[in-house]
Amino acid sequence: MSAVERPAGEGSAAPYEVFSRHSSEDVPHHLGQVRATTDDDAVVYAWTLYDERKWKDLFIVPRSAMTQLIEPE
Repeated sequence: MSAVERPAGEGSAAPYEVFSRHSSEDVPHHLGQVRATTDDDAVVYAWTLYDERKWKDLFIVPRSAMTQLIEPE
């Protein structure tokens, strides 16, 4: 997993969005968010907070890697 790029001097935790699905055929759905200073920490936090069910897949995405398609008014 690659490191999340943060502006120089920013030492605070970055937001990661957490998604899951029950089977490979399912569309991933948004579970929530974790904040972490590293990708590895984000993985641990996501598993700790959202592993209450037996997911087929659990994904984390740094919010900075997401592209907004429609801007809110």
